[in-house]
Amino acid sequence: MTQDLDLLIGDAERTDAASALRGHYEAGRLTLEELEGRLDEVNAARTAADLRNALRQLPEKSLPTLSPRDRRWSSLVLQYVALNAIAVLVWLASGAEGDFWPRWVFVATAIVFVRRVVGLPHEPRGLARRLPPPPAPPDER
Repeated sequence: MTQDLDLLIGDAERTDAASALRGHYEAGRLTLEELEGRLDEVNAARTAADLRNALRQLPEKSLPTLSPRDRRWSSLVLQYVALNAIAVLVWLASGAEGDFWPRWVFVATAIVFVRRVVGLPHEPRGLARRLPPPPAPPDER
């Protein structure tokens, strides 16, 4: 493990670390000043240990988000298809007589699906409302 931390890193690792820091800033785990300081550390990093230090006190994997703009297509599609299939099976098991009420389940899940995929503008809450947006990545030429 110690040997891995002494390995030299490249631009791809620095870019990944900078993206992770921006994600933590957007999640409200870092202030703008902390983000800028840690981005400076990432840009100056030569080894994996330097990168690990820049990401100190932050979760290694990003925590799940409830953002309506998540694009987990296969999971969303599977969930909505399963819900609609269950509604139709219940209707069929109950005799399939009368009004086809599962259509209302179709409509409701379609609305929820479109909202999750397209995303609606939402007001940031708490600390994110008071902080300026994260700085744009430097222009690489």
